[in-house]
Order: sequence, then structure tokens, then C-alpha cells
Amino acid sequence: MAIHTVVPGDTLYTIARRYGVSVHSIATANAISNPDVLVVGQALAIPLMRAPTGPLVYTVRPGDTLYSIAGLFATTVQAIAAANAIANINLIYVGQQLVIPGWTYQLYAVTAGDTLSRLASRFSATVALLAAVNHLTDPNLISVGQSLIIPARSAPVVPKVPAETNGYLFPLSESSIRRILSGISQDLTYASVFSFPVDGQGGVVYTPGAAGPAVRVARSLGIVPLAVISNFDGSNFSPELARHAMSGPTGDLTVASIVEFATSEGFRGINVDFENMHPEDRQLYTSFIAALSRAAHARRLTLSNAMAPKWADWPDLPWVGAFDYAALAPHLDFTMLMTYEWGWSGGPPMAIAPVNLVRRVLEYAVTRISPGKILMGIPLYGYDWTVPAPPGAFTRTVTPPQAVELAARYGVNISFDQTAQAPWFRYVDEAGAQHEVWFEDVRSSVAAHALIEALGLRGASYWNVVYDYPQNWLALEDRYAVLKQS
Repeated sequence: MAIHTVVPGDTLYTIARRYGVSVHSIATANAISNPDVLVVGQALAIPLMRAPTGPLVYTVRPGDTLYSIAGLFATTVQAIAAANAIANINLIYVGQQLVIPGWTYQLYAVTAGDTLSRLASRFSATVALLAAVNHLTDPNLISVGQSLIIPARSAPVVPKVPAETNGYLFPLSESSIRRILSGISQDLTYASVFSFPVDGQGGVVYTPGAAGPAVRVARSLGIVPLAVISNFDGSNFSPELARHAMSGPTGDLTVASIVEFATSEGFRGINVDFENMHPEDRQLYTSFIAALSRAAHARRLTLSNAMAPKWADWPDLPWVGAFDYAALAPHLDFTMLMTYEWGWSGGPPMAIAPVNLVRRVLEYAVTRISPGKILMGIPLYGYDWTVPAPPGAFTRTVTPPQAVELAARYGVNISFDQTAQAPWFRYVDEAGAQHEVWFEDVRSSVAAHALIEALGLRGASYWNVVYDYPQNWLALEDRYAVLKQS
């Protein structure tokens, strides 16, 4: 994969020609609905043509010697002789096919305006080399549609880093879930179905069978389904609901109900997403997770949780105080750190997951939790803020492709914040209102994914896979081999 940032004068056609790929492949990789519309500053993920497996084979021409062939490919006579079991280096034949060690190739279809000189420049080759491997007697004669062999030095095979991934999604219809997951099934280890709230009286709120579509689709695609247990009361994450569900005998009933629910509905693990808890319930939450861990593991279920991000232990602060990273870690198989929502729907405009702050959280977290248990949160969305926002108003969520379409509609360029590693822009709508948009693109996805390897993390957790953002999966696949569970 390559990243191309659109500059004035770019078209999808000229970009496709530059990288030797099709317009369709770029449009698909970037969810571009109108190939004729690009935005200056827009970052495009370019899915590069993959060279065939196997080495380049060169057919000997009249006048060739092993010395001249070695010079053409900047290698040695001995290397070519060894690769082809040639005993007499002075004896080769016209028409003989020689494997050229250290070289591979790709096929390229000539388009209007191509010349061998331009192709040599584009693919870091020479006119002589292209003419030789393609048996061209006149380098000036190539035709539209002609298939050319483009030789290239073999890149060393670098094994991809293994990682696990989780994607949150909602319990939609079976057809909707299959549509969402089918295209990214190879990119997900887990699918966490959000959410099944506790009722504060020892039970879990759900309709029997409601989880069935998500569980069936996930299992059929080789994805491990996890049940998300929350304290969401329909409008907010309720601290009182969490407290009641975890306290005393009710807490024991809640643990039993969660495990029974997850087992009966076919889930293979439990993900606890209790948010906005009272800071003073810190020990209560730790004890609850410990009890749930014992019960879940007894039924061969994994236990994970979602935790608010922090870079110090602030036991008295709202939202983060209840999470004792170090005390919780031994009871969890893994955790999803919610390293996003710095820019949030009810706050001022800023990057949703500024990479400098995400790194700060993770560098603290790995001192309290084994890195091999941490899935870092990565957002798949953006926000369109009205500035200034009306009192009490919440902003609008946009997918990354929708954000680019907004910039195109209002004729504004996209900027990129180097510190946060995030794209943004401003526009004025038809009513004269000022807007500021922050979102994710392939550059921010690459920066986020780099932290997994840099800090030795288990992998990534995405909120949420319902959002259309194909660039993210290209960035993931470019760097990591996603692990699947048996």
C-alpha cells in the first residue's frame, strides 16, 4: 500500500497511472462514490499491484553473454550460473530461459500516452532493461493494451507482526451483519456485540434469540463473538445502575446471569463495558471483575473489558477513577483501552484520537498491564461540529468518506495536523453557520497501528465496524497478520 495526498491538478486517472493501478481499485479502497471528485489534501490509500510469486525469467537473445546479462541486471555471472545450474559460463543459447536471482516482475497494460522512457522512470528501471525483457526491437514502438513485463528487484520478505483485533457492532439484522462483516472477516479476531445492559437487580436485559444473527454470522466467518455487558440505561451510562448490579448478593446474581446469558446465546466471551462509574466504586468494580472472571473461565468463556484512557492513576476522577489498571489486569484475558473521544460529540472540535495523547496513555498502561493483554482503541469515524455549538447540543457523526464528501461539496481543502496525525477542515453551510470537521484517514490509521508494534501490544479494537472506512483495513493488512482463534 502507498499513500497519496491529493494536490491541485490531480485526477483519479492520473493518480492511477502514476502508481500503475486501476481507477476502480483506488475508488474501492477509499470508498469514493464519485471518481470525478477529489479534494486537495485528501489522503488516498493506493493498493499497489502485487508482483507474481517467483523470480524473473529472461530469454536469451542473439549476442547475449552471461557477462552482458549480469551487467543488465546489476548482478554477477556466478549468481546467474548458480541459479540455473550452468557448468560452462561461456556457453548459453539463444532462446534459453534464465532465472535472474534477486529479481521479480509485474505485468503492466500500456495506456494512452505511455512511452518506454516514461515507464522506465515510473518503475525505476532503464529503457534498455525494459526493451530486453520484453524482446522489443524498437523501444519507440509500444501500443495501447500491450502487456509489458516490468522487472523489479525482489524485496526481502518481511514477516508481518501477528496481532489480534476486535470490532464493535450493533445487533442488527442477519443480512446487515453479514454485509458488514463479510468484507473484513479476515481482519477481525473478535466481534463484540453492543450491548446487553445489566438491570441492577441481578439480571441482564435482552430478548432471547436477539443475539442469534450476530453470533451465527460471526461464527460462520471465523470471528469469535463476544457479548458486551454494559450499564447503559437507554440514554446514558448510569453509575447507579452499575453500582446496584455489582453490590452484595445482587452482584453474585449479576455474575451468574451474565455467564448464563453469554453461554445460552452462543457467545465465546464476555466484554464488560461499564462506563461513568462512581470513582468510589473502584474496589467494588475490581471485586466484581474478579468474581466474573472465575465464573466465566469455569464455563470456558474469555473475559475482557473496556476501560477509559488515562496516563496516571487518578482514583478520584469521574470516568477514569474506578479503573485500577494494575488490580484488574490479573483477572482479564485482555482489555480494550478506549483511546479515542478526546474530540467528542458534546465537546469542542479536536482530533478524536490524537496520536500523541494515545501514545501517552499506552506508555502508562503498559507499566500496569501486560502489553500482551492490551487492545488499543482505534476510531472509525469523525465529527462535524457547528462552531460555536448551541448550548447542550451534540455534534453529528460522520464516516471518513462522508467527511471528504463534505469538503468536496463546500469546496474546501483538507488540512492535516502533524501532532495529532489527524485530518480536519472548516466550512460554512447554506445557513451561514461555521463548521469544523475532524475525522480519520489512512495517515491517522497508519500512525495508530504503528503503536501496536512499537509498544508490543496485543492488537487493536475498533469502534465501530458499522462505519464504512476501508482505508483502515488496508493499513492494518499492510502491517499485521491478524490472528484467528480455533
